[in-house]
Amino acid sequence: MSTRALSGSGILAAALIVSTLAAHASNAIPISAWASLGSEIAANLAGGIAQGARVDHKFQVGFALQGGSLGLPSGGRFHATFQLTHSGAPSASLVGDAQGFSNIVAPSRATLYALWYAQHFDANHWTVRLGLISADNYFDDVYSASTLINSSFGVQPTWSGNTVAPIYPTAGLGAMATWKGGAWSNRVGLFQADPAHRGSLLHRGALWMDEVAYRAATPGASTYKFGLWRYRSRAPHSRQGAARYLPAPTWGMYFSVEHPVSRSARNSPIVFFRVGWSPNRASAVPVGIQTGILVDAPLPDRPNDQFSAGIARVRLRGLGEETAYEVTYVVTFSSHFDLQPDIQYIEDPGGRYPSATVFTLRAHVGFSE
Repeated sequence: MSTRALSGSGILAAALIVSTLAAHASNAIPISAWASLGSEIAANLAGGIAQGARVDHKFQVGFALQGGSLGLPSGGRFHATFQLTHSGAPSASLVGDAQGFSNIVAPSRATLYALWYAQHFDANHWTVRLGLISADNYFDDVYSASTLINSSFGVQPTWSGNTVAPIYPTAGLGAMATWKGGAWSNRVGLFQADPAHRGSLLHRGALWMDEVAYRAATPGASTYKFGLWRYRSRAPHSRQGAARYLPAPTWGMYFSVEHPVSRSARNSPIVFFRVGWSPNRASAVPVGIQTGILVDAPLPDRPNDQFSAGIARVRLRGLGEETAYEVTYVVTFSSHFDLQPDIQYIEDPGGRYPSATVFTLRAHVGFSE
């Protein structure tokens, strides 16, 4: 079956799912449904491997069901997300960057992206989550960097680049526990080392993560996060033989801080800084640093727009450094639609190609019921 045919059938099936779930929700059944589509055209204007443009799409549809409606304890929740992606692989074919200048680029396919059950305990001080989980939705996230589209502002490259982590676009089986008390929280997770082969469970190794976060309840407070991770694979660490290649065992840590410029002003700009470190000699990306700013409502008559700028740098073992400078603006037309022009200058893509200038125009459509 062609990718075009797969995309059409996947979108049709997803639309039917959303319609069905929305109908149930309207009948007072405790279920919620949503759908989102991100489409972009990305053009490499200079440098890199070659000049040209590519189109990428990411479509997700999902639903959540309260466990109490099924006779389970209150505070439980089922969650499922289906995903359809299509990409022209612009980093690999045009730019040659290691960080990935677009965070929606993924192999063209349809898949069950997430399927988990979460249970809250002790007045929501404890949460346990089991199932098919994307770890980047819960660990190492920096809110004020989320508008930027370079992948390094999402998952820290020192763990996404050194492991086969269960992150977008491939979630993995795992278990998580979260504790929250006042300004502090602690989250731990154990995930399979080879999420592309979900049936392997933990037989081929595991990724362990632990993150501590602090954010005071006062308005304008800063947010601090510190995390540790360890990746242990049990498969051959070479591409020879019948077994699927997995990265060698390694470990690392990360730290991030988000700080509002003004503690009293509404929509105060937020600055962020994050650093990741993976000193093991097996790590292809030993150091990653990201910093930037997010400005909500940058124009007085555009209260829902956002402006953001950032710098992301990685050290590539044996290849030098790659640095991305990004400026982006989100034009919000409604709660369902926005456009995002984005420009990036990528210095030394992959540590070996001429510096590239990349322009991206992304459109996002979203609905929820």
